[in-house]
Amino acid sequence: MAKRLLHFIALMIMALAAAGCSADALQTQAQRLIGQTRLAVEAKSPPPSPENQLLVVGADGNLFLVDATSGKRFALTTDATPLRQYLQPTWSPDGERIAWARLDGERSFLETAHFDGADRRTLKLPFLPFYMFWSPTGDRLAYLSNWLALDQPSMALRVVEFTADGMRARTLAEGQPFYFSWAPGGQQILAHIGGERVELLSLDGAAQSLQISGGQFSAPQWAPDGKRLVYAVADATRQRLIVTDVAGQELTELTDFPGRISFSLSPDGAQLAYIVTEPTVQTSTLGPLYAVEVGTQRTREITSDPALAFFWSPAGDKLAYLKLEFVAGRLGLRWYVWDGRTSTPYAGFLPSRTFLENYLPFFDQYAQSHHVWAGDGSAFVFTGTLADGRSGVWVQPVAPDAAPVAMGPGVVATWSPR
Repeated sequence: MAKRLLHFIALMIMALAAAGCSADALQTQAQRLIGQTRLAVEAKSPPPSPENQLLVVGADGNLFLVDATSGKRFALTTDATPLRQYLQPTWSPDGERIAWARLDGERSFLETAHFDGADRRTLKLPFLPFYMFWSPTGDRLAYLSNWLALDQPSMALRVVEFTADGMRARTLAEGQPFYFSWAPGGQQILAHIGGERVELLSLDGAAQSLQISGGQFSAPQWAPDGKRLVYAVADATRQRLIVTDVAGQELTELTDFPGRISFSLSPDGAQLAYIVTEPTVQTSTLGPLYAVEVGTQRTREITSDPALAFFWSPAGDKLAYLKLEFVAGRLGLRWYVWDGRTSTPYAGFLPSRTFLENYLPFFDQYAQSHHVWAGDGSAFVFTGTLADGRSGVWVQPVAPDAAPVAMGPGVVATWSPR
């Protein structure tokens, strides 16, 4: 196959030469064609395991894996078009399966497959999923989509269960907006619905109300120990970020705040990072970044400059965060990593439109389901355009003076869980 493709490239180069292309143009075209051939050949071989793989939405709309060490690619899909779109890919907790949404014209589907593309399953849906979150046990998949409630536009939380002959989905709750967090045991969901209701949802459809008219925040979070919940509440005088037990009884107040708060627990549940966005600010998140120790409520300011998003490393010993900075004369973003003492600057970039519009405004929800960091905490992944004009997927090693490593084209990327 490779020999046939190289023969085709030789013919193409000869045709370009006959058309009067310059030597520089010929070299550029040759490099482009050879690069495409290399990717096409590599895409035929599936990865031996899901370890250290990047799940990427390509610039052409297809989904593929990239080995973060070798750069070798494996295509999960190859038939994306303007009418067939693959969206929102996400890893299962053990990395063995991948789920994504597929839009074919006006028809909506949810698909899952083994990481090597085998055992592909398809479920037709009434509305396209715009966010998916596997249960921690990997035996169910929850997703959000548009919905109709009493003929009025709304959102639905639906749970997909896997059966011997395929998949089936059922609606668990409705409301708009909708954010949620799985219990570590995978049997309940903590939901923030309509901007005012905090509820515990059981998989049998039962709902327990914990809070009405809560504070201004997006995604609640279930602590890793399974015994504590984190969300915001409000009364007539102030808003507070609190920790409760699973019955909704307050255990700890972490901070009070004006405006809106975005937060994320570290994977061990020992620390919580948060940003308070002032009421007059239009963006979903923008403000100084803090970390608070949950046990002692000791709070440290990580940066007084406006930050937009943050992501804990798997061990909880580092926090990657994004700040607004100028990149090549344009307003862009720069990565920083806080190690508990100091912050180190890393790559500046202009984010891909997909990341900027569909992921960044909801980072606190995606931080619970999508992995930015490598499993060993040695690097993180992002997509966009660097100051020198190169675009694509980048792996940023967390090391002094380390430059980001190019991983090829793509608009969104997440790291495998292991």
